[in-house]
Amino acid sequence: MKKPIKILHTSDTHLGDPYAHSASEESLKNVLEAVESTNSDFLLIVGDVFDNERVSNDSVIFFLNQISQTAAPVIILPGNHDLMHSNSIYKRPIFQNSPKNLYIFKNPTGEEIQFKNLGISFWGKAMDEHSPKFKPLTNISFETNKYWKIALAHGQFEEDGVNSGRSSLISPQNIIESGCDYVALGHWDSFADVSQNDIPAYYSGCPIKLSKQTTGMVSLINLDPSLGVSHTRHALNS
Repeated sequence: MKKPIKILHTSDTHLGDPYAHSASEESLKNVLEAVESTNSDFLLIVGDVFDNERVSNDSVIFFLNQISQTAAPVIILPGNHDLMHSNSIYKRPIFQNSPKNLYIFKNPTGEEIQFKNLGISFWGKAMDEHSPKFKPLTNISFETNKYWKIALAHGQFEEDGVNSGRSSLISPQNIIESGCDYVALGHWDSFADVSQNDIPAYYSGCPIKLSKQTTGMVSLINLDPSLGVSHTRHALNS
C-alpha cells in the first residue's frame, strides 16, 4: 500500500573533480543536511556521483563516511562519469564495506530496488557505455503497480524530430511509456522540467552553486496517496 513519502533528488556531484574539489565535497554535505532538515525518506543521486573512475580512494572514503551519517536510504545511479563497467569505481574493494543504507544500481539492462515496507520501488539502468546505443529509460519493468514507481535515468533529453545522434538519449515517449509516478533525471548541471502528459520528470541540476544562483539547489518530491505527486525546488545551506 502506498504511503506518504518525501524524496530528495540531486545529481552530478562530481566528487574528486580536481577543479572543484572543495565545492563538490561541501555540496554533498549540504545535500545530506537537507535530507535531515526536510525529513526526507530517501536521497537519490542520479549519476556522476564521482567525476571519473580514477579519483582517489580518499574521495570514496569521504563519500562513504558522509553517507553513513544519515539514516535515510541513499540510492545511486552510475552515470557517464562513473560508469558501471569492468573498471568501475563502484567495483573497488572499498565498496564491499559500504554503509547499509547505500543502494547502487549495477545492471546495465535495468533493475528494481524495492522497499516493500514503505510501498515504493525504484528502477534504473546503470550506464556501462555512454553511447547512442545506451537508452536510459527503455524496457522499464516493475514487479507490481501497488507501490509508488520511481525511475532514475542519466542522459540527454531530446525532443522528437531533433535526431542529434547524441549518446544516452531520453525521448518524450520514453517518459510517457515509463508509467512512473516520478522520473528523476541527471546529466544536466541546470534544473529543467521535462514532464510529459501527467508524468512529472525533472533534472534536479547539480547541487553546486551556479553562477546565477545564490545557493545550491535540489529537488524535493512529495508523494501523497490523496494529493498525488508534487515537486518543489529546495535551497541548500551554503
